[in-house]
Amino acid sequence: MPHRTITLDARPPLAVLTLARPECGNRIDHELLTQLREALGDLAESGAIRAVVITGEREHFSLGWDSSLLAEGAIAFAAAQRARGSASAFDFIADSPLPVIAAINGAAFSAGFELALACDLRLASISARFGFPEAAEGRLPMGGGTQRLARLAGRGAALEMILTAEPIDAAGALARGLVSAVVDPQGLLDAAERQARVIAERGPIAIRLAKEAVAHGLDMPLPQALRLETDLTILLQTTRDRAEGVQAFKEKRPPHFTGE
Repeated sequence: MPHRTITLDARPPLAVLTLARPECGNRIDHELLTQLREALGDLAESGAIRAVVITGEREHFSLGWDSSLLAEGAIAFAAAQRARGSASAFDFIADSPLPVIAAINGAAFSAGFELALACDLRLASISARFGFPEAAEGRLPMGGGTQRLARLAGRGAALEMILTAEPIDAAGALARGLVSAVVDPQGLLDAAERQARVIAERGPIAIRLAKEAVAHGLDMPLPQALRLETDLTILLQTTRDRAEGVQAFKEKRPPHFTGE
């Protein structure tokens, strides 16, 4: 299926997905959501890609939901997500077996911010801004933003951003732990790709299980989460990649992971 609202640049072991609706600030509609979901799924199945970067074309990451989608209403939108088996619009990013890095150029508002929050890691340019304007418009973030923001930044910081509907800059996002680094706009994509390549060199099964341990463990009591960690560690011991990692350590050479 040709992509009309995103572009894909696959350079194994990494791929860059770019939101490509710059004429409207890369606003997110059903078509973009569908194409992004399908592209990320295809990359995960390919076996050649081990890390993904998501960014926006031109000056913005994403200004949020497209007006055509908002016109449908929140109830219709929620029903459409549940029909796909998702609790929120960007679960397919959070649940991807691949590590996903957001390279946030310019504004990430509303759904754009929610998309970034669903990624595993976030880097921002110094010109980036983040916010949920929904309360000022009599609406509520509806793509997982209230929950993912609170889990990342804490209850107080999340409520401040959501209730005031005031945006923050890149420095504010760094201070709140929403991004791991702030870089010059010209070097943003290079920085994200460097981080993606570092992750791609790690054991892919270990990366996938680590994502699972963190994602599910946060919603469990600590003793149950620790058991999950142990169970996943035992599972990892049965893989060829784990044996390769041990052998490479003994032989003092870089490991060659195959994902098996």
